[in-house]
Amino acid sequence: MEPRPIPGRIGAVLHVLAVLIGHARQFAATAAARAYVPEFASAAAVFGTEHLPTILHRMQRGMLRALALRDYLVARAARGRNLRFAWPPRVELLPRHCPPVGPARRPRAAPPLPRRYDPALLDSGDPDASRLPSPEELAAEVRRRPVGRTIAYICLDLGIAPGLCEGEFWNRVEKTLRRYGGSLGRLYQVRARREDAFQRERDRRSDTWHIDWRDLRPSTVRLALGCLIGETPPAIVPS
Repeated sequence: MEPRPIPGRIGAVLHVLAVLIGHARQFAATAAARAYVPEFASAAAVFGTEHLPTILHRMQRGMLRALALRDYLVARAARGRNLRFAWPPRVELLPRHCPPVGPARRPRAAPPLPRRYDPALLDSGDPDASRLPSPEELAAEVRRRPVGRTIAYICLDLGIAPGLCEGEFWNRVEKTLRRYGGSLGRLYQVRARREDAFQRERDRRSDTWHIDWRDLRPSTVRLALGCLIGETPPAIVPS
């Protein structure tokens, strides 16, 4: 029996994931050398710190989440199921939605449970930011969450930002977030908060002032990462 063809929407998301996973692997393989290049600050700012172990820990979590989502999408495609766009549903006011007639007393709601934020949303100073979910947790998360939200968390852990990406690839990421329930606003909000933390970290280190980490010209990004995210990475020469 021939395998089912990959549905178009899933295929497009798998393409984005393949680039993100490739970037994570390239970054992990070259970060130890590139971290000493002054221009590395332009990439580190998205993480909120230049502390390489913290960055690599986030990258590991982002790659594991990307692999879990890839496996979920491949299995979904094998069952012949495609993705649906996550547009906000329109709910008509049916009779069961109407308020009860008369002064009916509503039952007292149970107190809400404390909200646990995903570690991808947290800054490096938060003790929960280093939490690494188990493979079982990651598999459950990608089944439960909208695909776009999972992509957004992957981008946060992998340090993905528009200025670090090749233009067409960032367009694909943005389209994926919009179509499948991701929040661009949340992505930019967390990025801005981390850049503020990064600037405070650099303010404590007078030796870092000669580099403007906001410089995101392609030439600077290629010095920081080897290539723009979405470009074909240079071959890694064994030492």
